Amino acid sequence: MKLKTILAVAVVALSSAACSDDEKQPAVADIAGSYEGYTLAGCAYFQSTCTAGETVVVTENTDGTARVTFISDSWGEFTIPGAQMSENGGTCTLTGSGQTKMGLGGNVSSYDCTYTAVIHSREKAQMQFKVAGVMGGLTLDFTTGEAPADLLLAGTYKGYTDADCTYFQDRYTDDESLKVTANGDGTLAV
Repeated sequence: MKLKTILAVAVVALSSAACSDDEKQPAVADIAGSYEGYTLAGCAYFQSTCTAGETVVVTENTDGTARVTFISDSWGEFTIPGAQMSENGGTCTLTGSGQTKMGLGGNVSSYDCTYTAVIHSREKAQMQFKVAGVMGGLTLDFTTGEAPADLLLAGTYKGYTDADCTYFQDRYTDDESLKVTANGDGTLAV
């Protein structure tokens, strides 16, 4: 009789443990905070323009959605007021739409934008802002971490040359340019 009682208690205990061992569903509060990284911008007129030292802030709304704020000295102010979160295998995805304020020389206009993010952790996240109404379609890809040096150095440099050799000295040429392109593998082409 004692063996039957012990077995019955064990079965009840195991059954209740299995029912109460439900995994907690992630919430926006679990991913809320500041994300530090860099952006790569692309549009009809340029590609892979890198801006370091960027910050995207994710906060939780009372309805369980996320408010995403991205203020960039280079690209303007982006606000996504109600991004929806989903989770799959420990990776959180945010999607939403909102507004950006962009402009040059004090002329600031508002544009519609969309937002998607894949967040593995605070240190490993990718986010994308798309603004269809700017420069033929502007896309900003934000990545957490330090910007790779090859991306920061890429660009067109304007200046002058000073040529010297055995036959002449100080031969200057103004309005020169040097284009440096990132190869995508950590190296540069000049």
